[in-house]
Amino acid sequence: MPAKPTRGGKTDNILHDWDHDDCVKILKRCKEAIPARNVGGKVIIIDMVRGLEHGEKKIIEMEAIQNLFMMYINGVERNESEWKGIFVDAGFSDDYKIMSVLGPYSVIEIYP
Repeated sequence: MPAKPTRGGKTDNILHDWDHDDCVKILKRCKEAIPARNVGGKVIIIDMVRGLEHGEKKIIEMEAIQNLFMMYINGVERNESEWKGIFVDAGFSDDYKIMSVLGPYSVIEIYP
């Protein structure tokens, strides 16, 4: 079934539950549904990006707890280069934005 067309897509704390190949499949489906970048197409991902400098003790503790949960469900927390590999493998531009604005979570914008 083709993806329903939309101007943009959003995943919120979802992709870390899936391995690389499944993330690529999910994002390919998102890419099918959005228009070209020059007319506003993008996918917004809210997820953790390991290795970003947060500095706050509470955030570091939350990341550690989240990592324990990821081991339990066989999920993956990724660093920037791992995220980039998924974006590129799904057919998105390697021009993306990562904004660390939600404590340990980042807002990531990717473009077709």
